[in-house]
Amino acid sequence: MINPNPRTHLENLLLKLKSKESFSFIRFSDGEIEILRNRYLEINNGKTVYKDREFSNNFPVYDKKKFDPEINQDFREDLLKSALFRGGNYYKGIPTAHNDALYDRELMLRLNGGFDSRMTFADLFLNSNYETYKKKFVKEYKNYRDIFLIANYRVKPVDFLKKAKHIAIPDNFFSEYNKTLNHVLSNLDDVKSGSLILSSASSLSNIVAYKVRSKKITFIDVGTSINNLLSLNNSIREYHGSDSFIKNFFYRRSKRFHIKW
Repeated sequence: MINPNPRTHLENLLLKLKSKESFSFIRFSDGEIEILRNRYLEINNGKTVYKDREFSNNFPVYDKKKFDPEINQDFREDLLKSALFRGGNYYKGIPTAHNDALYDRELMLRLNGGFDSRMTFADLFLNSNYETYKKKFVKEYKNYRDIFLIANYRVKPVDFLKKAKHIAIPDNFFSEYNKTLNHVLSNLDDVKSGSLILSSASSLSNIVAYKVRSKKITFIDVGTSINNLLSLNNSIREYHGSDSFIKNFFYRRSKRFHIKW
């Protein structure tokens, strides 16, 4: 029975990072899976539409997005190419058991012809791996001379990310997908070998990584894992931690905290 270890997977990528071996790490989380399934998805003005149900949310405005199957098929086609691609050091994180997402996990495994060493956890940097990620992984980013940051136009990088080239993207890039993609790719035309690209750009990260895969660079979909370095709200996700001891206590004992395949 396949039972990948999330800590081992994190350590394996850390070794590549330390040696500056080029690789890509992208994540197919619940939103990307909904798009692959061609279902309407929306996060907007305090509401989320997901799996044909509507929920309230308190996400910041830069998380705004809307995928409409009637309009955004060009984006979905590119996302599917990224989901299907296999080769080289191209690592794909996918939803797993602790996300209550076994159907989504199996969909991604079918699209990829089964499990191999480059299939990993969408939450590889989060939950029970988050503290190790912050202490060991993030500090390696600063050892790169050339860093590119793909992120919302509002971010204000701090610490070592001040030296990064910020490629700004708008809210809800779905509405101007091709324009945004071309803008990002044009800024990466002359990226030097050995560069590091950190992407906090939602599903766009998956597509940019696919488009630049032939370059000798390291591409990492950081999601919200470095919000503190971008001057963004660093408490919007449960894994960021809370001022409440009780909330933290129960979160660390919950099923979703312990990453499992």
